[in-house]
Amino acid sequence: MTDEMYCEPDDNAIDLVEIEFRDGTLYFKAEDDDHLESDDFRKLGGPKNAILRNLNNQVLMKKSGMDIAVLEDMTDCEIQANAPQTVFIMQAYKETVPKGLAIAILVRSKNQIYSLSCQNKELQFKEGAAPNHIASTTSDFIFYQKKVIGHEKMQFESSLYPGYFLACEKEQQGYFKLVLKEGCEEVDKFMMFIVQYC
Repeated sequence: MTDEMYCEPDDNAIDLVEIEFRDGTLYFKAEDDDHLESDDFRKLGGPKNAILRNLNNQVLMKKSGMDIAVLEDMTDCEIQANAPQTVFIMQAYKETVPKGLAIAILVRSKNQIYSLSCQNKELQFKEGAAPNHIASTTSDFIFYQKKVIGHEKMQFESSLYPGYFLACEKEQQGYFKLVLKEGCEEVDKFMMFIVQYC
């Protein structure tokens, strides 16, 4: 009497038809790879508008005519008067391998849309909306919005530079500028933001 094992086919299984060893790496070829998803980001639902503040209650604002964002003390009336440069558009993205809430941060200024980018660890706003599809596992436009444990605050980690977060930093001229800063073991209050959806 022989023991036979029978398994139900798994809908998530991939039938491999070919294996190849090249340059120290093992490659597999799937029988039907039309249904495989690549590692990428795709827009998820509609955008949400939000006002972002630091822990000093200063409001994030894109500087008119410049590609930087600063944090300033503002009353509610001043926030409205400076809109849309104080109202940020938070566009969520779905990713193949979730690492957190992937978002792009955009702002409207003078009838143009600008997307926050972190190329070369420098933040700047680039003209144009964030793409619908990003065919990569990292992007200069994508940040992971993460809740700070023990606080009702958020941090935004760069997908392009893991371990680097949006932060506010005081400039020599006295104002606070939005920068990309390397994280550390302790909770850094300059990397925490209040997200007020509107």
